[in-house]
Amino acid sequence: MLDISYHRSLASMNTFRIDVSCACLVEYDSIADLLELETETLPKPIMHIGRGSNLLFTDDFRGTVVHSCIDLMEILDRNVRIYADCSRDYGEVFGEDDVLVSAGAGTVFDELCAWTAGMGLWGLENLSLIPGEVGAAAVQNIGAYGVEVGDIVRYVYCYDLLEEEIVRFDKKILAYSYRDSVFKHEGFKGRYFVTHVVLKLSRSYRPQLDYGHVRKAVEETGKPVTPDLVRSVIIGIRKDKLPDPLEIGNAGSFFKNPVVSEEVFENIRKKYGADVPGFHLDDGRVKVPAAWLIEKCGWKGKKSGNVGVYDKQPLVIVNITGKAFPEEIISLERRITESVRKEFSIILEPEVEHIY
Repeated sequence: MLDISYHRSLASMNTFRIDVSCACLVEYDSIADLLELETETLPKPIMHIGRGSNLLFTDDFRGTVVHSCIDLMEILDRNVRIYADCSRDYGEVFGEDDVLVSAGAGTVFDELCAWTAGMGLWGLENLSLIPGEVGAAAVQNIGAYGVEVGDIVRYVYCYDLLEEEIVRFDKKILAYSYRDSVFKHEGFKGRYFVTHVVLKLSRSYRPQLDYGHVRKAVEETGKPVTPDLVRSVIIGIRKDKLPDPLEIGNAGSFFKNPVVSEEVFENIRKKYGADVPGFHLDDGRVKVPAAWLIEKCGWKGKKSGNVGVYDKQPLVIVNITGKAFPEEIISLERRITESVRKEFSIILEPEVEHIY
């Protein structure tokens, strides 16, 4: 299926539920569709998105939005060449418990988490309930509770818009870092459309519980620790503090956690006490929770017109009424950023991508 339509609303394709439009919308459900796509006839620029769970459209998009509907999940047979390729590319020896899973870019990411956890495969359970699709997850390097998807990705298959062919990138090329990958930078951004992602999971017992109070919550269940159990605990934690995008428009964590020097961190502790939260990195710097900084500036639960700061998690900006304009979100973002700058001399960076 190759579906091309014009002057389409994007309200259902961004979790902020901002009612903007695009000049053209293209949806496809196979690589064959992409190879048939005549991109030279489409309004420019061309942008590939998932379900917009990390996007803020600042206005109507004058170009073409492309969306993958490739929805599949499969365990790769060990006879498939990719196992040999992984051994070569990563120097890995695959044990009996190691499993390679392939997922289409249009697969709902949480459905992949549920599917793999249900089969007893470890790796994705800590990322449960993160909104969005698999392709966007690999671009954004989503992360939660001590795990990033870039830790698990082995290969990403893409359609090269310039050369009009399918290419494969191994993880070493993708340059994963905190909420970042090569796909977000010049030379890659806008050129490559993710079609499939291959991840390495395991049947071996590998829970990652040492983040926040995850371990305590798991132990309190009194049940055997399985991927499904960890998934259910993570879902419970997320539901307790994060709004459901289906109920109230939001894009999850709006800001990145800033990384500051030890000197800046100590200055904050002198003012607010020794219990200021911070994660010390190997390079001597400290990652400080943006949510803590925002809350100390008095933003938690504040409302302004159609938008506000979520009352359970100050890292989340919400479209309270469902009728917010992009300018309202941007204005609130700027006011939060400026207040944190004045109070802490820290410049917050948005995690949400702004589309102009």
